[in-house]
Amino acid sequence: MQNLILKLYGATPRDKMSGLGIRKADDGVEELVYVGYPDRPVSAGKAEELALQAQKLDGRGYKRLIILGWDYEYNYHQALESRKSALKDKIKVEIISRDIPPDIYDYLKKAKTEEDIEALSEKVKFYERPYLKMDAPKIKDLKDGKAEITLSVKRYVLMDIPISQSSKKGQEDYTALMKIAKDNFAVLIDYWAIDWDYDGFTFKSQWQAFRGNGKKARTVTTEAREVLDKKKRSIAVRVVDIFGNDAGAVMEV
Repeated sequence: MQNLILKLYGATPRDKMSGLGIRKADDGVEELVYVGYPDRPVSAGKAEELALQAQKLDGRGYKRLIILGWDYEYNYHQALESRKSALKDKIKVEIISRDIPPDIYDYLKKAKTEEDIEALSEKVKFYERPYLKMDAPKIKDLKDGKAEITLSVKRYVLMDIPISQSSKKGQEDYTALMKIAKDNFAVLIDYWAIDWDYDGFTFKSQWQAFRGNGKKARTVTTEAREVLDKKKRSIAVRVVDIFGNDAGAVMEV
């Protein structure tokens, strides 16, 4: 499975190194490519480990690391930034994290030969992982052992906008959306949900804000407020954008 995905991405699998491949990018840079496992999210710790390995691999090292993940841990970008900051200048490799598209199984069913894989590689798109940042939770103490908790989405960034620019209309649509999103990132959000008592395993949607469809569509609110029992808790957030990408965060209060 990992080797097939590497080939669909245009990378050549490495011998004796499962999940790793080499790809020459359009800008001429040789990239080290890693494919994650379907049953486990890619963690910031794994990304750090791969980056340090990439810098020394094959003697010369690699300047760019591409991570292809089925899923990523909550707070992935923030955790990775913290790890890079703690290591100061030890990580010099560029890290790009991309999502493996959920419909890739449909493509894999069609790939019977090497020629089939080469043909399909032009159709499969591995978009860069969206960036989500939450404001620190605001807590207001109330009576009777209650507290009002306010959460706010501070920033949501789509690294890749999946709009074809092969036509004039496509270019115009892309430019228009980029301009709108720059002024108000919330236009990109289809819905977001909160689990106010996240157990670390299963996300339970207990609060939602939806964009809606057609004439009822509106920009979602980026703030949520709830009155809960005053205690230590983990709160998980999941954001899904208008293109179906998702990102998550976990906060301790």
